[in-house]
Amino acid sequence: MDFQKLIDFRNQFPGFTREMGMQVTEASNGYARVEMKLDERCGNPIGSVHGGVIFALADTAGGVAATSRGSFVTTVTGNINYLNPAMSAKMLIATAKELKAGKNILVYDVSVTDEKEHTVAEARMTYYSLHKEVKL
Repeated sequence: MDFQKLIDFRNQFPGFTREMGMQVTEASNGYARVEMKLDERCGNPIGSVHGGVIFALADTAGGVAATSRGSFVTTVTGNINYLNPAMSAKMLIATAKELKAGKNILVYDVSVTDEKEHTVAEARMTYYSLHKEVKL
């Protein structure tokens, strides 16, 4: 797979992730890094980044890492632990690392940090392969 084409495809595709400002910055076999600059849309009433934003970023990174195996995927389940609030963060970075790439099920650990490398959350994401080849 041409990983630069995968990155370009994900960054140019219209939809939620682009609308939220998520950018895929790295991809390789079973790995992805996604960055997101934060703005007022991302906050919650206590002044932290909303948990849904963090989860969406983790799911995006995991989905890109899973797609790097050559097929489109859909999320089966995700479990996230919010470890530290992102109170004054300007950016979040999610890195997904592969645990299993089976014929049907793919599993990834995703770490979410801020721009100062403080851990915000850890997630485990599971995807189902749609067995639809990614043609870029």
